[in-house]
Amino acid sequence: MLTSIVLTVGLLSLIALTIQGVDPGLFLVLLGAVVVVVGSCHLLFPGSRFFTIGLANFVGIYAIIFQFFVEAHFSHLPPPLLGFGFILPLAAFLGGVVMRRAGIRAIVQAQPERDRRRRDLRRFGRAFGWVVPLGLVAAATFLLTPQTPLPVVRDAFVAAMGFIAFVVLLVSYDVVLLLLETGLLFEEFFEQVAGLAEPAFAFFTFYSLLVIIFAALYTVVDRFSPVSQFMIGGVPQKIGFAESLYFSVVTLSTVGYGDIVPVGSFIRVVVAAEVVVGMLLLLFGFNAIFSYSSTRRPPEH
Repeated sequence: MLTSIVLTVGLLSLIALTIQGVDPGLFLVLLGAVVVVVGSCHLLFPGSRFFTIGLANFVGIYAIIFQFFVEAHFSHLPPPLLGFGFILPLAAFLGGVVMRRAGIRAIVQAQPERDRRRRDLRRFGRAFGWVVPLGLVAAATFLLTPQTPLPVVRDAFVAAMGFIAFVVLLVSYDVVLLLLETGLLFEEFFEQVAGLAEPAFAFFTFYSLLVIIFAALYTVVDRFSPVSQFMIGGVPQKIGFAESLYFSVVTLSTVGYGDIVPVGSFIRVVVAAEVVVGMLLLLFGFNAIFSYSSTRRPPEH
């Protein structure tokens, strides 16, 4: 649970730094609500840690969308009212989960069964039933203008958040079930990733070796050449090893930002060779990694 909360708090903090004029008190309310909702669900349903991560980030996405609309339409409302509006749908979600906790707990305990991995598209549709009313409410907020009286804006905000809370209360059970399914997918994904650790490390080692070799070639050729072989920032100049490492990385990955440009004929041949080697390495390297994973995967019964 701690990992999921830390990841979500970090995400919200990063978004908050991009928003000018965000109220510190409102931001603390947002973070506190995430901790309370995720912690409560973890205590009610102590199951997959990936379910907790999914729930935390689900709430985090809601917080980011909420902050966006506050900045766009409701920035003049007092922070206590904004905090109340933010908490209202979360309280409805938690209330709906508590009311149906017995059925949800039974499903959490049955997660290891393979049959739980089958997807129910009808449940998927119900779980995202909040999207339509949320979209309608979001579209209606654009009817508010800077000339709209503050009492009207306040009443519209309270009505909108109350309506969203009612919808969330209705779909909270299906949302939790969808998050449980998502948790299973996360577990399967990370199990497969863990099996790729050894070949991925070998690939990274060989990739780093090629980066260093070509960086050294660039530095040596440029150093012993009577004229500069590179243009850096549009100016011909000698290239250092640190700059060669950077240039080698972006060349081997076939990115090429254009801030460092080879101008000598021989150095262009070397750069072209690194581009070809990089494409082959990515092609056959990833194929080797996944082939290794498939040979190590235990047979299914």
